[in-house]
Amino acid sequence: MRITGGTLKGQLLKGGFASHVRPTTDFVREALMNYLSHRYEIDGADVLDLFSGSGILALEFLSRGAAAVLSVDKDTKNIRYQQEIRKEKNLTGWQISKGDALKALEGEAPLYDIVFADPPYDLPALVQLPELAMKRLKPGGVFVLEHRPGMVFTTAPAEIRKYGSSAIGIFIP
Repeated sequence: MRITGGTLKGQLLKGGFASHVRPTTDFVREALMNYLSHRYEIDGADVLDLFSGSGILALEFLSRGAAAVLSVDKDTKNIRYQQEIRKEKNLTGWQISKGDALKALEGEAPLYDIVFADPPYDLPALVQLPELAMKRLKPGGVFVLEHRPGMVFTTAPAEIRKYGSSAIGIFIP
């Protein structure tokens, strides 16, 4: 895996995350970041990265100037992997939290400019995830969900971009 843009562009990441993780491909990440950077302000943004896995999306956001990223994942191996990268690259704006991503959306949590989620495609609550996540957006914010093509959600996306066996849903409150 390599970081596709920003100040960390081209840096390669070694393996070490959990084997069940399906990292977003370089092609999809680059397309997503290009899309977001033309429509939303990434520089200075507060970002919530749910089901963060390898942490590659957090790195893409930080590389492009996000002020802070909170990554949430329940897998201990993923958390350790992300913490190693944060330390290695001295990324002070990256918070890493071990926990249930859906529970991170409950209660009086902070609001974010961008919420990104790349959950398991078979997550039972996947169709309700946009409704939950959009409650954590600041005015003008955006929720981005990676999912399999053809999904129908309880809240309609503003746009869906398809990339082979993956799709990116863009949800705007």
